Amino acid sequence: MVLGLLLALVISLADFFTEGIFAKDNPYKVKFISFAAGVSVAYIFLSMLPEIYNGSIVISKLIFLSVLFGFAVFHLLEKHIRQYYSRGQFRKEHQIIHSASSFVYFFVVGFVLVKITGSSNISGILLFIPILFHVVIDSLPRRVTKKHHYRAMFASSAFLGAIAATFVELGSAFNLILLGIVGGALLYTVIRESLPKEREGKPVYFAVGLLLFTVLIMILWNIGL
Repeated sequence: MVLGLLLALVISLADFFTEGIFAKDNPYKVKFISFAAGVSVAYIFLSMLPEIYNGSIVISKLIFLSVLFGFAVFHLLEKHIRQYYSRGQFRKEHQIIHSASSFVYFFVVGFVLVKITGSSNISGILLFIPILFHVVIDSLPRRVTKKHHYRAMFASSAFLGAIAATFVELGSAFNLILLGIVGGALLYTVIRESLPKEREGKPVYFAVGLLLFTVLIMILWNIGL
């Protein structure tokens, strides 16, 4: 539980302090995004999905619907903004919906981190790494928010979720459902925002991230963790 709280706190601090860390034309930005995408893909296919599968054998195959739900919700939010608001309204509505959905998402992330680390520290750390990369990527706006109290409020969501997890017990099945939702949303983010499109990106950095995290997970498999 303590480890989960610490990991959630790191995510909240990273969310606050990394906003605007990369300039728009920073040469390291695309490399970082490509590397993070490789790490995230390895985590999703080699750690998260097998963990949900193992849980679904005991509980129900319907657990996999949570992954689909997480993916679909983020996709539908994005399409709703782009299709039902004019260009002038888009920026304002996008900011509002994005901020609200991110707050809820990272609240759930903090909640899940505490619950996962309660049963397996390794599983919690494996989830923490791609989520932390996602936080940094999500904090690459064109301009930094000047209202620090707003930044602090939204950045605190992961830690608030972790605190809530210490008081609320929903059962292993519901915890697995929340993990599926987090994973589905992460999968959408990787496909939609992190995986380089067409001629963009640095394939070498993607491959390095994919290979390193794959090797890490395979080492953990071999030592029985």
